[in-house]
Amino acid sequence: MTKHFEHLNRFVSVINQSPDDATEPNGFDFSDPQSFERLSTIESQTLIKRMLIKCADVSNPARPLFLCVEWAQRIAEEYCQQTDAEKVRNLPVVMPAFDAKACNIPRTQITFIDFFINDMFEAWTKFCGLPDIAQTLKDNYLYWKIKEDTVAEQISEKSHHINGGN
Repeated sequence: MTKHFEHLNRFVSVINQSPDDATEPNGFDFSDPQSFERLSTIESQTLIKRMLIKCADVSNPARPLFLCVEWAQRIAEEYCQQTDAEKVRNLPVVMPAFDAKACNIPRTQITFIDFFINDMFEAWTKFCGLPDIAQTLKDNYLYWKIKEDTVAEQISEKSHHINGGN
């Protein structure tokens, strides 16, 4: 993810360069000869492919809810195991949000969506005209927002119980 924002900014710049900065309501205007020509360069094609791969790689928040939840749990489990291994080896903890005893999966998903996903999928949707994916992403985000406080309370109660009510 080190070059995430660099690639995203370049992609947004390319798709926003149409002569009148107008796009079709459902996506990029591929009928505009200048836009089409600009997208036909090797550099633009490589950038489009890179964005397609990036979107596919982190598409979990834009998948149907049952898949979104399943993969969020799997990813959290993997990252919690990584955090545990870092602690055992006295290494710096790279992702402290993934402490197995206090991991709030909804909060991790909200942070991930806010920080990485929203802008990328907004640009991809503008380019491809994929309103269903954009809506699914919004619906899943709302699901995680609703769950966030409940899970935080459960973690707090569990911690309170483990610590003997102190």
